[in-house]
Amino acid sequence: MKTATDTSRPSTGDVAGELARLLPELAVALYESAPHPARGARSSSTARLTGRQLEAVVFLSHHRRVTMSEFAAGLEISPAAASELVARLIEKGVARREADPDDRRVVLVRLAGAAERYAESTHREWQRHIDVVFQRHPAIDSGTLIAFLTDLTSELKGSSRP
Repeated sequence: MKTATDTSRPSTGDVAGELARLLPELAVALYESAPHPARGARSSSTARLTGRQLEAVVFLSHHRRVTMSEFAAGLEISPAAASELVARLIEKGVARREADPDDRRVVLVRLAGAAERYAESTHREWQRHIDVVFQRHPAIDSGTLIAFLTDLTSELKGSSRP
């Protein structure tokens, strides 16, 4: 049995097992570390988001504003599904459509005011925690870690590459 002070290199199976054990804790910690508005009654416009809607909000938080085509491609869904998804997000008050100032025929999608501020606040808070942990572990190769987590995310979503 390995102890916390054991410095021998664990096997890949041991690491995979430990990471699998930590994933649910990481998911809960990410959720709990995000700033949350008052947890009182919710109106229909702020009702909980579905998994797909949350994925869309995360996508929009990383891309600021995108065309409907970029939105559909980024989420790997059809243009019709993207249009329906945006409509639901608008109903819940977390997204908005706007005309592209350079080409009024192009429709852009972005997070709505409060959702955009929430995404920015959450990102800043997570960045702060990540910076603290990287300071504790300066030997970690950040490029490898990012590549690993990117591939793990794709694998968990069922879209890993060979």
